[in-house]
Amino acid sequence: MLQILLVLSVILFVIAYRFYGKFLASRCGSDDSIPTPACTHNDGVDYVPTRASIVFGHHFSSIAGAGPIVGPIFAAQYFGWGPTWLWILIGSIFVGGVHDYGSTLMSLRFAGRTVSEITRSLVGKRTAQFFRIFLLLTLMYVIIVFADLTAGTFRTQPAVATASGWFVATAVFFGWMLRRRGAKFGVLLAFFVPLTFAGLAVGHYFPAPVLDKNLWLLLIMLYALVAAVLPVDTLLQPRDFLSSMFLFAMLVLGLGGLLLTTDTLVQIPIFEGFISDKVNPGYIAPMLFITVACGACSGFHSMVASGTTSKQIKRESDTQRVAYGGMLLEGVLAVFALATVAILSTEQTQGQNPVGVFSQGAAVFFSHLGIPPEAGVEFAALTVSTFLLTTLDTCTRLSRFLLEEYFDWRNQTSRYLGTVLVLIPPTAMVFQTFSGQPAWKAIWPMFGSTNQLMAALALVTFVVYLKAKGIRYTFALIPALFMLAMPLLAMGLMAFDAEQPMLLRALSVGMLLLGVFVSAMSLNYVRQQDTALSPQ
Repeated sequence: MLQILLVLSVILFVIAYRFYGKFLASRCGSDDSIPTPACTHNDGVDYVPTRASIVFGHHFSSIAGAGPIVGPIFAAQYFGWGPTWLWILIGSIFVGGVHDYGSTLMSLRFAGRTVSEITRSLVGKRTAQFFRIFLLLTLMYVIIVFADLTAGTFRTQPAVATASGWFVATAVFFGWMLRRRGAKFGVLLAFFVPLTFAGLAVGHYFPAPVLDKNLWLLLIMLYALVAAVLPVDTLLQPRDFLSSMFLFAMLVLGLGGLLLTTDTLVQIPIFEGFISDKVNPGYIAPMLFITVACGACSGFHSMVASGTTSKQIKRESDTQRVAYGGMLLEGVLAVFALATVAILSTEQTQGQNPVGVFSQGAAVFFSHLGIPPEAGVEFAALTVSTFLLTTLDTCTRLSRFLLEEYFDWRNQTSRYLGTVLVLIPPTAMVFQTFSGQPAWKAIWPMFGSTNQLMAALALVTFVVYLKAKGIRYTFALIPALFMLAMPLLAMGLMAFDAEQPMLLRALSVGMLLLGVFVSAMSLNYVRQQDTALSPQ
């Protein structure tokens, strides 16, 4: 059964990339004769024209994170694997893929600016300012969630901590070699990819000392601070490219092991019902779509696409490969994550966080290729941790961009001081617990809702852009309206649920009001707009 789901998913994603991806490029007028911001604003720090394979590695590593792993695992446990799988397929192809492609293309046409700055140009300053506040708060949620998950992994699996340190050091060395004149890319790959994987052995035989989780949290936040101020070609680009190698290897081994396994018994129900008692609120709509999150569509992708990816793309035609292709590959990862929880019994998943479930399930598939279970768990956990670290400092850099745009403040001071300022709130929050739960788990329902609402607002901005350009926009409007309805409904349910913690209810009300205002102003613009903007 699992093999059929896997093969069918991959076939559908390949067909979607071949045909729907080309439809998006054609409909939106992708044109390589238009110079990209990476070329026109090259500053050697944030704007750096880069080969498509390297940009893809950065983009995919940044958008993947833990989202397409945590979300599908939770959703399958709440509602069953059937609806989870269907939403991963439909969402990745027709919602998330459109969202990612549109966010990237818009930013390319607006000098590499973020979606909130594009909103200012299209709709108005006041709407954009509220949008920036919404985005900044959401990015801080991401930092809190991923920092906690990373620290938890390092505490329970010290070998992964050592391997992660080795990986970062290797990436810096790789970046330095890439910047040297005459360095041949193929030769560097032949040396640095095996060197990166050697970190698995280093971590296994020289695990880090067992440290308190709070100490790991502090070290991780310091890492995010340093990594977010470095030029992108020093750590961000080479690390993300190498981390994508981890993912490709994990997917090839995991999917290969899944195809070879004879034990394909799915141990979770295909459908748990329209109401689940494992999550509150427990209605399948909207909670299925909120919970799967990055596995089908993620607003965080719009920030990566318009914040860092668009500043590195050399030509517009790379957008289909990097943005749309990246979302479809994330869909493959989400399906694999679904398989890892489906193969495990309830007893095996009891008391484990989603990263632990994923690592254990992946190790089951690796074992059919002769990989020892312990090594398989370490490899899967290291792969996830590399994406968590990637997302952390990318998110910190994006938060700094938003702060710079909000105050029209971009210089050397903003690069350093701005990064410190955006890290203060999540650093304060990440050490807190609420009703005995870590901060990330307490705010996860809000994280999913705000992340999906961010996606809706980015899609609405894309609709505004298409309308202004005189391009037919139904293919973007339908996903935008659906993505607006689900998170707004979820926030409304949480805001008026007396059983929810007061913090979560207050955050729900605030983010609900911000989301309604921004979406209403943008959709009103679409309704009133009759003339197209002049070409950029």
